[in-house]
Amino acid sequence: MSFLKIKDPKKRDLIVEEFLKTKKNIQDSFITERLGDISAQRELSKFLKPVTDTQKDIKESLVKEIKPVTEGIRQLPAVIAFPQLPAIAEALEEEDEDDEEGVMRVGKIAQ
Repeated sequence: MSFLKIKDPKKRDLIVEEFLKTKKNIQDSFITERLGDISAQRELSKFLKPVTDTQKDIKESLVKEIKPVTEGIRQLPAVIAFPQLPAIAEALEEEDEDDEEGVMRVGKIAQ
């Protein structure tokens, strides 16, 4: 906002003063709101401390129980190859070759 466009010096001073007051009020209300939020957060943390402490204890116990499981999983071989029966492997390959786009295969019951 340009205050220089206002020709009357008294009016300009009045508008600038109002602008500065408004700016100061906005800053003060923002600071008050922030401090209010912080104090509300402190009050909530005091009020909910038993719940959060209990949850923290439960989390720590679960981590202790899960830790051996995760270590066991990490020790498994990187790649586990399952043997496939030759007939099943051939049938799977044939299905891949026979599939045509736009053709839907249905079973005996659906036919």
